[in-house]
Amino acid sequence: MIRFHNICIFLMIVQTVGAADVVRLSAEQRARAGIEVAEVTEADFSSRLQAVGMVVRSPGSTLTLKTIAGGRVESLEVAPGDRVVRGQPVVMLHSHELLTMQSETLMALDRVKLTEQRLEAGKELLAIDGISRIELERREQEALSARLRYSTLREELLDHGVPEQTLERVLQGKRLDPHLPVTSPVDGVVLEVHVQEQEWVQPYAPLLVVGDPARIELELQLAPDQARLVAVGDPVEFAPVGRSDERGRATVITRVPQIDPATRTIRIRARIDNDVASCFPGAFVEATVSHGAVRRSLVVPRSAVISVGGGDVVFVASGADEFTVRPVKLGQRDGDRYEVVEGLAAGEKIAVAGVFLIKSALVKGEGGED
Repeated sequence: MIRFHNICIFLMIVQTVGAADVVRLSAEQRARAGIEVAEVTEADFSSRLQAVGMVVRSPGSTLTLKTIAGGRVESLEVAPGDRVVRGQPVVMLHSHELLTMQSETLMALDRVKLTEQRLEAGKELLAIDGISRIELERREQEALSARLRYSTLREELLDHGVPEQTLERVLQGKRLDPHLPVTSPVDGVVLEVHVQEQEWVQPYAPLLVVGDPARIELELQLAPDQARLVAVGDPVEFAPVGRSDERGRATVITRVPQIDPATRTIRIRARIDNDVASCFPGAFVEATVSHGAVRRSLVVPRSAVISVGGGDVVFVASGADEFTVRPVKLGQRDGDRYEVVEGLAAGEKIAVAGVFLIKSALVKGEGGED
């Protein structure tokens, strides 16, 4: 109520002089109305495109862990959201297939020992003409074949994920071990878990997904005629939908040369350059892509522009106690400021606060309603 009373008093004491587009105010009146003045400055602008899209994980930033050998999930060592390091066990499997492979490897190892003994004996017999050279060569081939078979089976167990220490213990003690630990091959965060304890899984079944949460990017959608204007390196400003206060910056890294059959748009990928709190994969964003040559233009705050008679105007400080209405042609909007194409010159002083009160005084002076 007090504010309304002060505004009414201000409007009553404001006088218009000369032409109808000039308002005269005293220093006291300007202070009471909260009017502020600033110079018209210049800024860089470029052509802009509005786009929508979403936050996605960067290619190669996630890894799905699978089991080569089927078996039963004996224990889950992690849950979604847990951070893991390379080599950390995440799932323990109990695999009968592993028992079969270990048995074959043990038999292959025994075969290696037997063929090597026969080969050594053959060398001694050849020295006393007990066997022929052909027989010795046959025994050499048997030993070589046995070693290759054993080496293949041993490497296969290692490829299945059996730790080397466990394998050596099995080979030396000849005691089979059905436990197969699945470890994370990278540092990251567990994003998804596809199995549960005591569940039987088939070979190559996905167990869980590990990813790098920091490796995300934007995937924007543009009409083909707009997408052709965008180039690698163009800057992007964006904000999650519904969170316009969380502004982010990104840089175009590629344009996918293919039209999406569902949306009839072309995808633009952009690297996110700064942290935004709500930038999680799957979040929808609204973005502005700047493209083309940069131009130097006049700029005024959004608060300085007001509509009078259906057109955009600003109030130029034309004297110590005067403000003159100046029609302007606006160009691009950049956040809280406008590009001015026509109507102003650099260095001119304009009202940037209290503009509505000046307009109200102008309308009153022209015979508008009280």
